[in-house]
Amino acid sequence: MSTENPTDIVKQTLIDSTLNGAELDINTRYVVRTIPVPTRMKIPLYENGALISAEKLAELGLTVRNYTRAEVEAQEYAQYYMMNPTLAARVRQYAALLTAYELPVTATSDQINAAIMASNQTDAEKTAAAASLLTLIHDIEINWHEVSGNGLSAWSVLDKLIKYLPETSDQSEESDPSDLSDNNAESEVE
Repeated sequence: MSTENPTDIVKQTLIDSTLNGAELDINTRYVVRTIPVPTRMKIPLYENGALISAEKLAELGLTVRNYTRAEVEAQEYAQYYMMNPTLAARVRQYAALLTAYELPVTATSDQINAAIMASNQTDAEKTAAAASLLTLIHDIEINWHEVSGNGLSAWSVLDKLIKYLPETSDQSEESDPSDLSDNNAESEVE
């Protein structure tokens, strides 16, 4: 009497779905396939001088990130201040001076001088404040050229230098804008 179980597995084959279900011997040593081989290659992102479509970029795992002018300038000026912390201190003094004389950040040198001359200071104090202001602007100009390299004068970007001044953790470091004599000592050292 045989104890054969009709559900025992007695043969194995390989079913090839790429050949319409053809059966291959289980001992088949290899099959021939065309498979994509990952290869590092340069894939052009521009066709006929234009960036490829968003869909093609997405296939490559890329998306376009748009930056506003304010975002770009904030990053740019943060770099300037990081490269020369003295620039921030001097721009902060200048901004405080404008605030003290109730002038906008776009004030011209004539407007600043007029505000100094119209102040309640003595003539000697006015002369000293104007001279200190000129020294401060000169020092800002020097610091600006050390970091910018873009050919613009500091005067032409002072409003942005003020706008993007880094925040200070200690507000007590800010100097009194009417006493710019500390600035003169700094400029002689540097």
